[in-house]
Amino acid sequence: MALCTSQIDDSIEIQLLLNFSINKVSDLPHNVHSILNGQYEDTINNELSTFIEAVRNGDSLEEIIHNGLSSTQAHLSWLCTGIASLLYFVQCNWTGPPIDSDVDWLKTRRDEALKHLSLHDGCNINVRKPELLYLANKIFSNVDLQLRCRSCVWWLLRATLLHQHVLDENSGVLFEETENLITKINNLNILEDPLCELLFNLEAARFYLHYRRTQNSEKHLERAQRIAGLRLNLEGAMGKRTKYQREEKAQLYLKIEMDRDTFPSIDCEDIPKSLNLNDELRLERIEFSEHKEDIKLGMMEEAIILAKYVQLQLCQPKHKLTDEEIRPYLTKVVDSTKNWSLKMTSLCYRCSLESDDKRTVERSMMQAESLLNDYNDAKAPVARRMDIFFASGMRPIWTLEEKWANVMFSLGLVKGALEVFIRLGLWEEVIACYNMLNLKHKAAEIIEQEISKKPTAKLWCLLGDATGDVSHYETAWRLSEEKSSRVQKHWGFYYFAKKDYAEAVPHLKLSVELNNIQEHVWFRLGYAALQIEDWKLAAMAYRRYCALEESTFEAWNNLAKAYIKLGDKPRAWKSLQDAIKCNYDRWEVWDNLMVVSIDLGHFSEVIRSYHRILDLKNNHSDIQVLQILTNAIINNVNDADGNPASRLLQNTLELFGRITSNTVNNPDIWRMYAELVALRKTDVDDERAAQYLQQAYRFITSNPKWCRNEDTTLNVLELCCNLAQAYLRCATDIAIVKKRKMLGSAKLSLQGVVKKIKEQAWDNADIMNQLMKVERYLATITNELEQIKPAQ
Repeated sequence: MALCTSQIDDSIEIQLLLNFSINKVSDLPHNVHSILNGQYEDTINNELSTFIEAVRNGDSLEEIIHNGLSSTQAHLSWLCTGIASLLYFVQCNWTGPPIDSDVDWLKTRRDEALKHLSLHDGCNINVRKPELLYLANKIFSNVDLQLRCRSCVWWLLRATLLHQHVLDENSGVLFEETENLITKINNLNILEDPLCELLFNLEAARFYLHYRRTQNSEKHLERAQRIAGLRLNLEGAMGKRTKYQREEKAQLYLKIEMDRDTFPSIDCEDIPKSLNLNDELRLERIEFSEHKEDIKLGMMEEAIILAKYVQLQLCQPKHKLTDEEIRPYLTKVVDSTKNWSLKMTSLCYRCSLESDDKRTVERSMMQAESLLNDYNDAKAPVARRMDIFFASGMRPIWTLEEKWANVMFSLGLVKGALEVFIRLGLWEEVIACYNMLNLKHKAAEIIEQEISKKPTAKLWCLLGDATGDVSHYETAWRLSEEKSSRVQKHWGFYYFAKKDYAEAVPHLKLSVELNNIQEHVWFRLGYAALQIEDWKLAAMAYRRYCALEESTFEAWNNLAKAYIKLGDKPRAWKSLQDAIKCNYDRWEVWDNLMVVSIDLGHFSEVIRSYHRILDLKNNHSDIQVLQILTNAIINNVNDADGNPASRLLQNTLELFGRITSNTVNNPDIWRMYAELVALRKTDVDDERAAQYLQQAYRFITSNPKWCRNEDTTLNVLELCCNLAQAYLRCATDIAIVKKRKMLGSAKLSLQGVVKKIKEQAWDNADIMNQLMKVERYLATITNELEQIKPAQ
């Protein structure tokens, strides 16, 4: 192994982090030069030549690395070994071209590597040469090397993120480890270099985006944009998007402005090709009537735009309109980038975006196949494929194969998709294919066949899913040494599907205790807890789910329900506010918000919610809510913020006006409307109040059987008293003819009610007392009419 000084030059570390030299340096150490040229296997063999026998003999890797560092102080050599090992692993699983041969002496550690990397839940079966990642991880974890090489912690961050990618489930352990590494890297002097600081913030943003932590990612993306002097704004311009479109319409485009020169960049000549759409209707790209200035970007700036696309996609509800709004970010990178990994990643994103549209789904399938060919094609240099790979967001190659197979399946090419799913070991999808082909028995057979080759906890779980035999989950649990969150998840989901929520809860709960960042498990645990009325557990589960996935309105809504059951309405109210941010178009959520708002005295929010419900369903009557709101305004109650409710009188009248335009036959609504109108105390409003009460009277007495019901009879009598008061109030200073007409109408209404009630011969004291009041009003009105009776 080549010797070197104990301190490594900062410029060398930066060049290794960037994967290319900013300035042409001729005197680079040989091992650094080999890495920058993509000669990873040669570097590993050369640097570890002294230790090959020790590795082959099964000696502890930690001891080998520790002894190597202490005896030779060859820190650059070990750093280069770790980097070469990690990038060789990336080549095999992400960028290609694939390598069939193994590093023989290192292959002996494969089983050890898989056991270490699996974290009790198993690595993806498609991962190639895991011993390379294992070796890199061990090297970068060495404390002595971290002290001598400031970038070592950064490389450990990269290795840890790749570790997450080779697992089937997101790991809470790796998430916490990576967050700690990000904090350490933030304190590195190496970040004083603007290019390194930009690259680090991009990689940190990508880490948080993988775990769907959009707020954390946004902070790092904002820093990256600030460092790059990049301003991104969506703007509209006139243009056409179809071949036969005559009139131009407003189209979105991404306006880019820069406050500084682009960062150093390096182009790749043989980047993946973007396939044409070849649609008889749609244009390949929007044709704008005015030329848009095309700012030249480097790969760093393009990486920011692509990460921004993902961040916007994750933080907004999934909707076609959302896709249209964020598409310009993706289009910019697809059209302009000369970076291999950015081109590959952006085209993968486009495949996903276009896979649900009948006009673009075929290109999605063909593009995915084309990208797989690009991975296998050796034209593009290995080193150029690595440029800013860790900031590109590129996923392992088997995820692209899975995407390709899913698109085939959606197009009805089931047998072709089945072949790919079997090769990738995607047994859930295999089962779906066999079900589609009416070969359900084959699903269990193929899983049993795989178990006979190499039994794993995952396979036993899938056999349990396929056969419905609970004993298979028990076998899987024992096989995992009772440490697998996946086993408990499958077990819990089995009972959940049968609606046996009491049995499901313990398994789901144990699953999230073993791995606390499983969004879908938290969601089902919350729902199951609601069903068995364990409100505290439901609130905790939905709270954890909402911390991981902020854009699911059902979760916020159910969290509010749990809080209400626990008697914590203020927290329920806040949860419902978050629910409507996620889905503005569900009237049920607005209804829940309205009910909680009325309980807490958020009267302005009640009015807003009621209006939104009417927007969504045109007709809605909630008499209880309206009555509380009306009483609050009449009695001038203070709202939740200490403001008098009377200030909302005009807003409430507008709401009642809208309600009565659609709901015309509800007497309670007309009565409340009259009470509110009367508060304004003008002659016109008094007259309107009388008219609205007359409407209420007409509808409440429209059923001829109203007088046989005790409650309805009391309501009619009370309404008659209000009606008489309203007519007497507005008949004081008006013309005789109009006064005679109004009082005559009131007299007829009251006479009809008195007659009906007397026919029933009620002996209820309350009814008789109310009846006496109405008769007194009737006598007053009759007396008034006698006084203005026209001369005979």
